Amino acid sequence: MFSSVKSVALSGINGIITSVEADIRNGLPSFNMVGFLSTQVRESGERVRAAILNSGFCLEPKRILVNISPADIKKDGTSFDLAVAVSVLAASLALDQSYLIETAFVGELSLNGEMKPVNGILPMVCAAKEAGLKRFILPKSNYREAKLVDGIEIIGVSSLLEVLDLVQKKAERGMFLEEAEYIEQNKKLPDFSEVHGQDGIKRALEIAVSGMHNILMIGQAGSGKSMLASRIPSVMPPMSREESLEVTKIYSISGLLDEGRGLIENRPFRAPHNSISLPALAGGGSKVRAGEISLAHNGVLFLDELPEFNRQTIEVLRQPLEEKKITIGRVNGTATYPSDFLLAAAMNPCKCGFYPDRKLCHCNDIQIKNYLSRVSRPLIDRFDIVTEVKRISFESIFNKQEKEIESSEDIRKRVCKARDIQEERFKKEKIHFNSQMDSKMTDEFCKIDSKTKKLLEEAYKNINLSLRGYYRVLKVARTIADTREKKEVSELEVAEAIHYREMIERFWG
Repeated sequence: MFSSVKSVALSGINGIITSVEADIRNGLPSFNMVGFLSTQVRESGERVRAAILNSGFCLEPKRILVNISPADIKKDGTSFDLAVAVSVLAASLALDQSYLIETAFVGELSLNGEMKPVNGILPMVCAAKEAGLKRFILPKSNYREAKLVDGIEIIGVSSLLEVLDLVQKKAERGMFLEEAEYIEQNKKLPDFSEVHGQDGIKRALEIAVSGMHNILMIGQAGSGKSMLASRIPSVMPPMSREESLEVTKIYSISGLLDEGRGLIENRPFRAPHNSISLPALAGGGSKVRAGEISLAHNGVLFLDELPEFNRQTIEVLRQPLEEKKITIGRVNGTATYPSDFLLAAAMNPCKCGFYPDRKLCHCNDIQIKNYLSRVSRPLIDRFDIVTEVKRISFESIFNKQEKEIESSEDIRKRVCKARDIQEERFKKEKIHFNSQMDSKMTDEFCKIDSKTKKLLEEAYKNINLSLRGYYRVLKVARTIADTREKKEVSELEVAEAIHYREMIERFWG
């Protein structure tokens, strides 16, 4: 007796369809599973056997062989339980194959046959749809997440008995759940209206968000760097459905999606501690998982106290910042995760945190230089905007007038206008932001006159501007012009962009 049903395995963020086959024949009673399986999958054999028996079905004492193909891809996780159980029962009860081969079965089984949720459902459903399957049977707890995908029938079940009832009746529309509203405790995002002073830094952050330019804030301890960074998401435009789906897939695979939750609509804000390891930041491990740079996809990755991070760890950021993705290689294959994020970082100018205030700072020049050298110049060069955060005066705390208050919503409106200009500019290109322009695009969209060219030439010589820095200045100047709704890049925008690069020469020159 032979049966084959469909299940889904995961490879990185892309689902790969796997076929689960069962063969039952006379011989010494056994339950064997093959197909390049992890220990976790092999152990499911006993769990599946118990679930079948406790659900009221009888397994004759025969030789049972289950094969999960393709055999050259390692299988991991508990999502194969349901497919294995259905395959064994289909072979034992001689069920019709036509319904089985059009259906994906995914879910973990308890010993009494009840269904348990699994991670990574969203990319699994996407893979099943692309493979042409008609329906997807999964645990009720994963139903809301799976319903985000259109064009495939989603059926939520609570037990193995319900699944067999569906298969035997060949239900075309199955058991559908009432979509209970997911109540999300939306925390109000911190608002820039709560920030006293710091108008110059607010302006720099607005430019950074408008063009997706990486930003580094340098300032004395207690000057408000972390407070300002935490408010960046409040001025970012809402995610599109495509962006939300990408983020939700990553969080689903990583097991970070709350049970019963659907689409993630808020942009991620990830702020890992400076003790983070390289695999935790970039992704990896024996079982490849997404790291912080992928969990920050379409959002913000904030690195506070940048020099306190392990230098080897943060150097891994250089490639993802350029390519907007990261590929993790292992013996058994590779996994590619998206990592298109806005990098925001903050640091003190010295170990004690009070330079250049010599009344409080007692670090000598060598100590300051050694502290700054913890961050390499090539990584610093990846920041388009480097700005100084100064401590505000005592008077500004109490003298803040109502007319001076600018909320995050006010800033967001200007950001959205600047991004609309960029969308129109790049509608024939495969990019969306000024920061993504290559050198050819930069020359085309950032044309400057002779006076502005002379200003850039002086900056190139005086502040040791690299070729990468030269193009980054032009990209930032283009974004500044967009925030002012200007078609041409003038000397004024270039001068402001150069100002954001002067800090690099001041501290790392």
